[in-house]
Amino acid sequence: MADLRERLAEFLTGENIAVLRENISALSEQVNQQFNNEELFQERVAELELALEDVNWTRLMLNFGQEFSRAGLQKIIELARMMYLKNPLINRAVSVKALYVWGQGISTLKAKDARLNAVLQAFWDDPDNIHELTGHSARMYKEVDLEVEGNLFFVFFINPSSGAVKMRSVPTDEIAEIISDPEDAKSPWFYKRMWTEQSVNTTTGRTNVKHRTAFYPDWRYDPTTKPQKFGNIEVLWDTPIYHERTGAFSTWKFGVPEVYAAIDWARAYKEFLEDWASLTRSYSRFAWKMTTKGGAKGVASLKQKMATTAADGSGMSVETNPPPVTGATAIMGQDVDLTPMQLRGANVSALDGAQMKLMIAAGTGLPETYFGDVSRGSLATAKTMDRPTELMMRERQIFWSDILGNIIKFVLMQSVKAPSGDLHNFGTLNGDGTVRWNQDVDAHLDIDFPPVLERDVQTAVQAVVTALTLNGQQFALLDEPTATRLVLKALGEDDVDEIMSSIYKGQTTSVTDGQPAVGEARVTAAARKIVEAILQAKKDGNLDQLLGGESE
Repeated sequence: MADLRERLAEFLTGENIAVLRENISALSEQVNQQFNNEELFQERVAELELALEDVNWTRLMLNFGQEFSRAGLQKIIELARMMYLKNPLINRAVSVKALYVWGQGISTLKAKDARLNAVLQAFWDDPDNIHELTGHSARMYKEVDLEVEGNLFFVFFINPSSGAVKMRSVPTDEIAEIISDPEDAKSPWFYKRMWTEQSVNTTTGRTNVKHRTAFYPDWRYDPTTKPQKFGNIEVLWDTPIYHERTGAFSTWKFGVPEVYAAIDWARAYKEFLEDWASLTRSYSRFAWKMTTKGGAKGVASLKQKMATTAADGSGMSVETNPPPVTGATAIMGQDVDLTPMQLRGANVSALDGAQMKLMIAAGTGLPETYFGDVSRGSLATAKTMDRPTELMMRERQIFWSDILGNIIKFVLMQSVKAPSGDLHNFGTLNGDGTVRWNQDVDAHLDIDFPPVLERDVQTAVQAVVTALTLNGQQFALLDEPTATRLVLKALGEDDVDEIMSSIYKGQTTSVTDGQPAVGEARVTAAARKIVEAILQAKKDGNLDQLLGGESE
């Protein structure tokens, strides 16, 4: 019947069916080959994409020497956030640095001129600013943000009448672009922010979502002409942004997470420990090896004797064949041998990953002792710090001093600029946004951090005494108030000014121009007396009583 159909088809079409069948087979093979080639091509494209953007290692650099793309940087930041929250070593490194920088607070933060200092303290004590930056917990959070994200975007809200400044932060995720001066890439002009604004309809209870885009000027950019829009995008001239970054090169616009260099090794070390735990667990699966000469029948008999009865199908839920207690004696027949599993040479120690841990330490700039390895520490390491780590912490304090100084100068400038500002008549604005203060105004700012390292108080105070007395030489070096201030600082007191005011009520605490207020003998006697009294009072817990307060 099939042959009849083929002959009929050949008669009607004039084609040889066998040849057509071969052609169809060849075409099918070509189609399959084409499909396989396309599938192979797709696989190769996927491999190239993974090489560019591997989920585990995040390689997003497009060209050597260029800045990360904004999308690439965002993925790095997201990875750094996840590692900070999840990886104990990354979390520890970030926390240790934040504690060294802000754990003891700020020793001194004031303007030398009392009138400027009043404006400074009003800004510092503002509840909104305490929540954002000036409070202790807020400063700790900002240090974590800087290390994990590499960027801080402070936005200033300025009262146009009084010049009072409130601060908030813009999330790094919302800054899509930084527009700089075409002739100077290091002078930012605008920050393009893209964010989602949510509001609740109090009548319906529904959440309304609105996507917004706006340009924010840089805090130092104050052109004469200020258009309200660039195209269809509004410009918020009244809310400038102050950007600080770290972890990148000087020519880059955005910062890079400081923990980025350690992330790969933190993940590798985590995987090593997971493998070690799995291997150790597998080794502990079998603790003993029992051999018997009884053949299959003997093996089955031993297996039955050692099996549990808690789930043997008999319906019993009570174990009638429990394992022996610790220290039990095995009584075996002559044909049975019981020996512990030999794991010698097969163990992998958790300490074998120490070199990977060292890479994490190097990537974060901290020694091994800071990651909980007490075997690497001693009394000396507990009281001291290696010089590079000490300088890293001190550098970070100076970095924050610059940030706080810039913010405070901006706050003072706004008070001069505002028509009803407290400092409106204390200076004039320059064209670059700085202030030319009047001659009677001392705009010096004093921002000091506590020392990074623990200090030997007795040695520090003795050094001050030696400097004051010059080992008994007949020379008047400093006056009594200055000597007292040095001693208090050597003692590590936080609020030196308050203590000085308590000691010298109604007296000046400054040195007359070039002339010591007292002679050498009085300086020597006063310094020694102050040192002895304060040290003894501090030891007895009566420092407040010594300074004129009431003891409890």
